[in-house]
Amino acid sequence: MATEPASAGIVTCDRLRTQLSRLYRLEHFDLFFVPSLHIARVVLSQLFLRQEQVRNQTRYASYHPVSELNMVPAVPMMAGNIALVEHIDLPNGCVRSLDICQSQGVTDASESFASALHKPLIDEARVFVARLNRHAALSDNLVLIALRTADFSTLVRSELRLIEQGVALGVAPQQALDTIDSADWKPFNIAVVDRFILETPLALVSLQQPGLPFALIDLPPVLQTASLPANIELLPLHRRLLIPASQRGSGRKYTNMTARLKKQLKELLQLSLNS
Repeated sequence: MATEPASAGIVTCDRLRTQLSRLYRLEHFDLFFVPSLHIARVVLSQLFLRQEQVRNQTRYASYHPVSELNMVPAVPMMAGNIALVEHIDLPNGCVRSLDICQSQGVTDASESFASALHKPLIDEARVFVARLNRHAALSDNLVLIALRTADFSTLVRSELRLIEQGVALGVAPQQALDTIDSADWKPFNIAVVDRFILETPLALVSLQQPGLPFALIDLPPVLQTASLPANIELLPLHRRLLIPASQRGSGRKYTNMTARLKKQLKELLQLSLNS
């Protein structure tokens, strides 16, 4: 895979930061890039643990009051390992409150960033991570780390910027910029789906919370999982089907895709019953 010189890579990341801040209203966040959720978790775990250790070492020093440390908000962790808590609970088709996410770890907003849930995410989250290949549809190999600037010290943010410059991002930032510049790309997935009932050819009830960009149903016995369309995901532990909805747009208004998903599901079931 082609790589950029270090200086060019820094410039590219800065350009992408500017674009994402503008497109996704992230002016109150500092933005960082890593190649995967795993690396994001490792980086944040080590960074937050180190800052907590500094805080503890200084806590009882009379010449340096704790109130002046301004390090990081409390992030639950054990032995330096934070949990990434999904904002959208896919297997159950519901939205976790950000208070719950932030009390248990760092919010994984991969399934809410650039969707109908984007505004509450950026209004309430202190720190979140998000894969940019989901609703933003930008790059398969790029994860965003967003820290609300007012909640984190300059030291924390500077250290994270140095870490970003030391990881191999390859051409992913430039690919994301090229996608943004393409004529047919729009920043948001504006699809939403209501809960629905399907009466024919089988009686089914969708399980997802209304307003999410997917439908969730229990796996019908007539369906052979080997023949599922590529866009439908099987959640094997729960024996449920996740049927995504996608429609690109600016994010100013949203498109209800319930009828289209019902039609797709009905045709899929009819085909299985006739085979």
